[in-house]
Amino acid sequence: MKKKLFFAAAGLLTNSFFLAQNVSVFNDVPFYSMYHYLGEGQTMPPEAFSQIPAGAIRLHAYEQDIISRKLTEAEIASIGSSVTMNIKLIAACDNYDRIAGVNLVLVPKGSTAYTFNQADIKRIEIGRFITPFMNKNATIKEVPYSYKVDNISNILHDSALSAIYDFWIEFRADGYSAAANTQVAGCADRTDVFRGNLEFVSTGTATPAQNFFLPISYRDNLNNYNATDVPGQTTRLVTFTLDQAVPNAVLHLTTSNHGSNTNGEEYVKRVHNVYLDDQLVHQYIPGGKNCEDFRQYNTQGNGIYGTTAKTLRGWISWNNWCPGDVIPNREVNLGNLSAGTHTIKLDVPTAVFAAQQGYFPISMYIQNQKSGEVICAAPYDFKITNQLNTTVDISWKEKESATQWQTLWGRRNVFTAAGGEVYRDISNEPKDSRSDLNVNWIYEMYVKSKCSNDQSSVWYGPLYSTQIKLGTDDIETKKISIYPNPTKDFVNIDTASKISKVTIFAVDGKQLLEDSTTKINVSKLPAGVYLMKVDFADGKSSTQKIVKQ
Repeated sequence: MKKKLFFAAAGLLTNSFFLAQNVSVFNDVPFYSMYHYLGEGQTMPPEAFSQIPAGAIRLHAYEQDIISRKLTEAEIASIGSSVTMNIKLIAACDNYDRIAGVNLVLVPKGSTAYTFNQADIKRIEIGRFITPFMNKNATIKEVPYSYKVDNISNILHDSALSAIYDFWIEFRADGYSAAANTQVAGCADRTDVFRGNLEFVSTGTATPAQNFFLPISYRDNLNNYNATDVPGQTTRLVTFTLDQAVPNAVLHLTTSNHGSNTNGEEYVKRVHNVYLDDQLVHQYIPGGKNCEDFRQYNTQGNGIYGTTAKTLRGWISWNNWCPGDVIPNREVNLGNLSAGTHTIKLDVPTAVFAAQQGYFPISMYIQNQKSGEVICAAPYDFKITNQLNTTVDISWKEKESATQWQTLWGRRNVFTAAGGEVYRDISNEPKDSRSDLNVNWIYEMYVKSKCSNDQSSVWYGPLYSTQIKLGTDDIETKKISIYPNPTKDFVNIDTASKISKVTIFAVDGKQLLEDSTTKINVSKLPAGVYLMKVDFADGKSSTQKIVKQ
């Protein structure tokens, strides 16, 4: 959906006259199945309303269960300049991994209720997380999540906003009880899926400052088959107009990859590119964490964790998120935005969505404040700069100011000791090279930044080599001609040798398409540089660069 946005607010923060303190927004509130109580005449259990705070409302619909309440003036006044949001999710009768989260909603002042899609409300997502596979009868039956959200203090204390809006907090957990009804003792015929607590812990005093705030999207699904702004591509375009310049603008971005079918997008790592006015401003690959840290919360048997521990590469080679962990709130520095019209583009060029299944829910808003989270940013633009015989050279770009990195090398899809894992510490220049690689292996590589505050980034990757071979088969030893190059649609291969397979790779090593003919259709690939590997029937191969216009 291409959007044109005009809502924005800029005002001064008011002084807080109360000492900062904890604000308990929800305490032990129940959530119910997102696929129950939807038909005409069906009503939710009395506890669905009696066990939520006075004045709170429940927004229950298909694939949605939300509890919302308005923050009081006293609660807002007590929220200081440094804010942490703490969540505790408690197991009931859903033992699967689900999307959950917390939203801040601006509701016309004086309202005692609102509807989910009400036209005059403004909603932003301030925390998204994944529930674990959790059995309510296990010893560990609750999971904590925490976010730094200093920037919402600026919104809550904005006098221009508070003059026309009240501030409501939505607590959302979309669960389903069907599996637990038969798999979890004590859950037969029950529809309650989770219970939860939510609080804000703050310190400091909110001080006057100029605040800019522009909600853009909330969980707008993105894919390449029925939810895209560019047919056939995984691209979201948002156009907005500013009446005046905005200094130090920050895009707050939350995305997660979903699709659990065979070869689904949950299980494949994809480069995500963020553009402002056609200029690349941010690049990331979701995931990069060791999910073993969250195994303790996944107390119900499941196919993700299995029964035995996985190695680091056994997780980061495929996972985009961990059940029981937060989805990161990403912050993209947009710099000083001039008055006028701007366009943000989020593009995931290699996303496939096998069998036209899966989606990426996208939440975005712009503010001139950051969350206060101390983040060691991951590198980007990770690529192979040379591969010859048993040597592979790799390089990357540093997003901030780190001068130390660590790389991880291993045999692709072999996560035991036989995978030959090697960790290498790198200093000063963002590049690495190995000349001792095993013949016939395909390698996968990762890199992370090591920041000055003793933090490390998540792992960025994987990046794949082609098969390691002794000697090279190029145009001089195997007569082959590639034309036209550059091309807009087709690449022709002229060779006297029999071709067994042709594979197109992105420069980061990711396979994009495969064919076995001598006329390769690359019309659906975005413009850029690619590697084309031609495998011949005699076992030899040739790799050529091609340019797609």
